[in-house]
Amino acid sequence: MYFYLNKEAEVFFGQMVKIVSGTRSFYARIVNAQSSSTLETGEQLREAQGKETFGPYSSFKSIAAILFLEACKGRIRSPTFNPNYMDKVTSTTAEDCEALRLEGDLEVGRMRSGEEVTGSVGINIDAIPYMMGIFGMTGSGKTNCELTLNAQIIDHSPQTVGMIFDFAGQLLDGKGIRPQKGLRDHPLFHTKVRYYSSKGDKMKIGLYTLNPGKLYTLFPEIGYAQFRLAEKLFRIFGSTWIERSLEVFATGGYKELSKHSGYGQKSAIEALMMKLQHLSSDVYPPSDYNFIDEVTENISQGITCLIDISGLTSEEQHNIVTLTALNVAHYYKQMWESDHENWAKLPSLLITLEEAHEFLDPSKPSTIFSDIALTYRKYRVGLNAVTPRPSKINFDVFAELWTKVIMKTELSQDRHYLTENTPYLEYSDTEIKMLDIGEALLISEPKIRFAVPVKVTHYPEYLDHRPPVDYELPSSRALTEMDERLKKLNNVSDAFPKH
Repeated sequence: MYFYLNKEAEVFFGQMVKIVSGTRSFYARIVNAQSSSTLETGEQLREAQGKETFGPYSSFKSIAAILFLEACKGRIRSPTFNPNYMDKVTSTTAEDCEALRLEGDLEVGRMRSGEEVTGSVGINIDAIPYMMGIFGMTGSGKTNCELTLNAQIIDHSPQTVGMIFDFAGQLLDGKGIRPQKGLRDHPLFHTKVRYYSSKGDKMKIGLYTLNPGKLYTLFPEIGYAQFRLAEKLFRIFGSTWIERSLEVFATGGYKELSKHSGYGQKSAIEALMMKLQHLSSDVYPPSDYNFIDEVTENISQGITCLIDISGLTSEEQHNIVTLTALNVAHYYKQMWESDHENWAKLPSLLITLEEAHEFLDPSKPSTIFSDIALTYRKYRVGLNAVTPRPSKINFDVFAELWTKVIMKTELSQDRHYLTENTPYLEYSDTEIKMLDIGEALLISEPKIRFAVPVKVTHYPEYLDHRPPVDYELPSSRALTEMDERLKKLNNVSDAFPKH
């Protein structure tokens, strides 16, 4: 639809407007504008060149907008018709935001019209298993958005829980956020969050906990012959099979290991041993402790786990992320299959995966995250794919991300991928490029079936306005009462003779 703009009025790309037409109200998003007049193009040129003067004419701005909703008698639905000629177009208000049911349990921000913001916009908890993604170029505000969403995940524990993979080490202290605040500053951090870091002793995966079944996760390119060999070695040496196999190979080479395993294929033996030798002792010590078991237990109790993998090699990061996600996701699946009653008591899980394109690129081997996005919805396990390169995400996975927070994106390849493969974004290519830092378009189906322009909540402001936590601790005695007791104790001690 098109409408004309009063000279004193201002509108913005992406702004939502309202058109009252009889008993119905229509809502639309502005996608384009042009300046024009009632003169023909040739007449405009001649007048601009001073060659000819024309009689009275009108100049105006023509605004193009896309209808997306119709409200009638309290019901919201897709438009069934167009507004009438001469219907008035107005800006939306906080009341419209409420009527559109844009509020959610997990607030993303406030609805935006240019520099003005109105009502709250967010997603519901039941949208977590329907997967989501946060997309935007470096510096667009993705980290702030991650912090804001996960802070509310923590607030809603034990109904919700998060597992957050932090590749850059920014989320604990909020590096890059001004003022600098991270999840450490959340008032429930010490009771509802567990922090794991490669810089301490917490993030260890003991060699004795790695069975052959986990090799496909550690080494996606592993061959069938190598896997068969690993199974034989596991049956012979038990849980210490990696350590013992490497010792035998170091002293006697492939021939000695072949005697122990009864497997004579030299290439398979050497290829498997080369892979196992690359398991760093700093991350994979010879022990039966596995921090992933602790993560799984914490997640099941509604305790969010922040896993800081900055400082590790890309291979180590990939292994830790995939192994941890595999273990936790399979736990939810097994509970659903074998103990449905207790599964229903588990919190809804949101896995935040930074650098998601490294794990969901169709040109690379498939990982557990593809399975989560495609099949784990019924287990209440959700994936939050965070990346500056959405065009590198597998199309089938991208189609399953029902909630999308789209921030400033300048690379045309990524903008084209977003607009071509996301409903209601067909005309938003220019708008995505022109978004400011901290601004976004939000779609959260089936609740929000249109692109809502949002000013994302600044995480430090969220903390400042968050109600204080009542830990329900017993009140302490008054200082005056404590002073009186100390005086009495001192008087009693003075009454005893000193030797």
